Amino acid sequence: MRHEKLTVFAAVVAALLLAGCASHPERVLSQRGSAYAMLPNGMDPLNPQQVSPMFAAAAEGKPNFVRQLERKVGRALNMLSLSGGGQNGAFGAGLLNGWRESGQRPQFDVVGGVSTGALLATHALLGTPADDAQLEEMYTQITKKNIHNERGIFSLAFGADSLSDTTPLRALIAKYITEDTLKRVAAAYNDNRYLLVGTTNIDYGQTWVWNMSLIAKDGNLELYRQVLLASAAFPIVFPPVEIDGHLFVDGAARSNVVIGGLGGSERPAPPLYGVGNIYLVDNGRMQSPPEALRRALGNVAATTISVMMDQSMLTAMTRSYFGARFLGYNFNLAAIPNDVNIGNDPLAFDPEQMRAAFDAGRAMAKKSDHWMTVPPNTGDIPSWALEQIK
Repeated sequence: MRHEKLTVFAAVVAALLLAGCASHPERVLSQRGSAYAMLPNGMDPLNPQQVSPMFAAAAEGKPNFVRQLERKVGRALNMLSLSGGGQNGAFGAGLLNGWRESGQRPQFDVVGGVSTGALLATHALLGTPADDAQLEEMYTQITKKNIHNERGIFSLAFGADSLSDTTPLRALIAKYITEDTLKRVAAAYNDNRYLLVGTTNIDYGQTWVWNMSLIAKDGNLELYRQVLLASAAFPIVFPPVEIDGHLFVDGAARSNVVIGGLGGSERPAPPLYGVGNIYLVDNGRMQSPPEALRRALGNVAATTISVMMDQSMLTAMTRSYFGARFLGYNFNLAAIPNDVNIGNDPLAFDPEQMRAAFDAGRAMAKKSDHWMTVPPNTGDIPSWALEQIK
C-alpha cells in the first residue's frame, strides 16, 4: 500500500482545500448508546468504566465470555478473526474455500471481522459450500464499479464528505445479506455461535464491536447491513455511516482485528476443556518490502500512511497473540505470501489481482503447515516477551 496513496493523497489535499468553500451543518454529539455494541474490552462505549450490558448478558455474570461459552458447548472453542484489506479480502475468501475443501476447517464458535473481513464474516460463520461459493463470487466477479463511484470535483467543492460514493457497495451488501441470511445467523446464535464486527466511532474515537448475532435475532436487517457498510467505510475515500446519531468509519482505522472473548474484568481461569484455537487471517502482506523512497511530498505522505497502517496491523497481531496465550488457546496466523501479485492499491478491485489472491488463499489452506504460531517480530516487542508468554 505505497504508490497507490499518491493519487489518494493528492485528491485528499484538493478536497480539503475545496471544503473551505462549502458550508457544513453542525452536528450534536450523540449520547445514545446501543444495545448491540461494546468496546473491545467488554466495557460500555458511553460509560467506559462500566461493563457493557451486552457483554454482561453474553457472559451471564461470569468474568470471562469464553469460559462461559465453553461451559455452554462443553468443549474448547474455535474462533476466527478476519482483518481488513480491501480487495485483498479475496485471500480470506480463497483460504476459507480451500480450508473446507481440505476437510480440516472446523465449525467456528465465534467469528470476528473488520472492514473487508466484516464482509467475509457472515458467510464464514455460516460455513456451507454455498456460502463459500458466494464468497468466491463476491471477491472474484466484481470490479471497482461494484464498490464505489468517484465523486466529481464539483461535488467535493460543495460539501461532499468523501472522495467516493458507496451506493454500489450498499447494493452489493443487500444482495448477499438477505432476510434468509439473517435468519440463518439468528439460528447460529441460538446454537451459541457468535458473529462480531468492528467499526470506528469517529465522534468518540473508539472501536465499537457489534454483536451481529443479536441484531440478527432481533430481525433488524437494515441495521445489520448498516454496520457492515460502516465497517468497510475506508476513511476519506468512502463516506462515514451514521447510526443512532454517531458517525462510523472503517473498523481498521483504529483496530484491524476483532477477537471475541478477550474482554472482562479479570484474568481468565484455565480452559475448561483443553486448548482451543484462535485463527487470524491477515488479508494483506506481513510487511511491505524495502524500497528507496523518492523525496517528494506525495511519496513521503503515501509511504508514511502505509507504514502506519502496517504497524497498526502488527500491533493488532501481537495483541491478539498475547490475548490467545492468556486464554490458554493456540494462536494461528495466515497472511498473503509476498510473491502473490495483489498490486499496490487495495481499493482497485482489480479482477486479476483478486483472483490471484483468492487462488493463493485456496492453495495455502490445503497445505498442512501454513499457519504461523507466533506473530512476526519486527523489533517492536522484545524477543524475551514473546518467549515468556508461550
